[in-house]
Amino acid sequence: MLKNVVILNDHGYISGGAAQVALASINTLADRGIRVFFVFGVAPVDDRLNGGQARIIDLGKHESLLNPSRVKAALLGIWDADSGRKVGLVLNSLDPSVTIVHVHTWTKALSASVVREVHRRGFKLVCTLHDYFSVCPNGGLYNYQLRRPCFLKPMSSACIRSNCDSRSYAQKLWRVARHLVQEKYGLMPTGVGNFISVSDFSARILKDYLPSGAHFFRVTNPIDIEESTPARPSAARGFAFVGRLSPEKGADLFAQAAVDAGVVARFVGSGEAETRVRDICPQAEFLGWQDRAGVIDAIRRSRAVVFPSLWYETQGLVVKEAAALGVPSIVSDGCAARDSVVDRVTGLLFRAGDPGDLAAKLRMLEDSPSLAEEYGNNAYARYWSAPCTLARHVGELIDCYQSILRNGTDRDVHE
Repeated sequence: MLKNVVILNDHGYISGGAAQVALASINTLADRGIRVFFVFGVAPVDDRLNGGQARIIDLGKHESLLNPSRVKAALLGIWDADSGRKVGLVLNSLDPSVTIVHVHTWTKALSASVVREVHRRGFKLVCTLHDYFSVCPNGGLYNYQLRRPCFLKPMSSACIRSNCDSRSYAQKLWRVARHLVQEKYGLMPTGVGNFISVSDFSARILKDYLPSGAHFFRVTNPIDIEESTPARPSAARGFAFVGRLSPEKGADLFAQAAVDAGVVARFVGSGEAETRVRDICPQAEFLGWQDRAGVIDAIRRSRAVVFPSLWYETQGLVVKEAAALGVPSIVSDGCAARDSVVDRVTGLLFRAGDPGDLAAKLRMLEDSPSLAEEYGNNAYARYWSAPCTLARHVGELIDCYQSILRNGTDRDVHE
C-alpha cells in the first residue's frame, strides 16, 4: 500500500535532535523500495544523503534568525507562500492513496504554509512532536523570563499577556501572530489527525492541547551507537553535560551543583549561557561541540551524564546514548528524560531546578564508584535488551505509515 514518503524539515543537515531523527530514516526507507522525497528549507544537505536513492529537494530558504532582511524574516516566518507552492509541486506528481507526508520541523524556515498545501491536496499527514510548537507560540511551554515551566493555556488571553519569550515581549507578540496564522490558515495542529510522540512524558502534556480524536503513534528514535564493551564508570572521573549551554537546559544549574559538590564538570557543547557557566565553574572542562566520536569519548570517560533541564523537553536522547555505553545518568524529575531512567537502578533522579539536590546526587556517585558501576551496568543491560536501532526505528515508522493509510484520517477543517 505504501509507495511514497515525503519528509518535510527546516534543515537539510543535522542541526539538532529533530533533524537527526528526520535524516536518519531516509536512506533506509529508500533501500526498502519506498520512494522518498526529502524536502527541506535550509542547505546544505547532509553528506550521507548524497548519492542515495532518495530525491533531494532544496527549497533554498534562509533560517529565519539568519535572514539578512529582518523584514522578510518576520513576514516569511509567519507565512512563506513560496515554500507552500514548491511543496505543492512535489505533491502534484504523487498519488495520495499510497503516499504519506511526514512533517518534522517547520518553524525555523518553512512555515505552516507547507502543511496547508498537504491538507488541500488530500494527502495523509503525520507530524512528529519533537517540540511544543504545534501548541505553544514559543515552542517550549516554558517561561524563559521566570525560568520555569508555563502552566497557562496556550494562546489564552493570559498566555498572550505573559512576557515569556527568551528575547523580548515584542518577539512574543510576533510568535503569537505566527501561531494564529499557523492554526487558522496552516491548519497546524487543527487539521492534523496523526501525531508521533517520542516519550510518555511529552505525550501526556500535549494530548490536552491537540485536537480530540487525533491518532497518536509511538516510534522509537534511533541511537547511533554500536554495541561494545561497556564503560567503567567506577574508574572514570567527572560528570558530563552534553548539549546546548542555555539557561533552560540547566547548564548553569549543573555548574553550581558541581562547585557545591566539589566534583569535576565536563561540558560538551556551547551556547548563550557559556559565559555564565564559565564564571560559576571556571575549573570545568569545556570541550565545545564535538563530532560523534568526541561525544562518545566524553561520555565514556565520565562517572555519569547529567541532564538538568529546567523545561519539559520531549525526550533527551543523550540519556539513552549514555545507557548504550554503560554510563548512568542523573536526570531532572521535571523533564521527559526521566522516562529513560529507573531511579536508583539505572541512574538517579533529582528535584527539578534544585542545585542542592543535584549536588547531593553528584556527591553520592562521586563517593561510591561501585554504585556508579552498578547503575551503569544496569543501564547497559536494560538498553541492549531492546536497543533503539535504526532498523527498529524504520520498522516502526513503516508500521505507522501503513496504519495511517489504512485507518488514519486528517481532520475536516472548514477553510
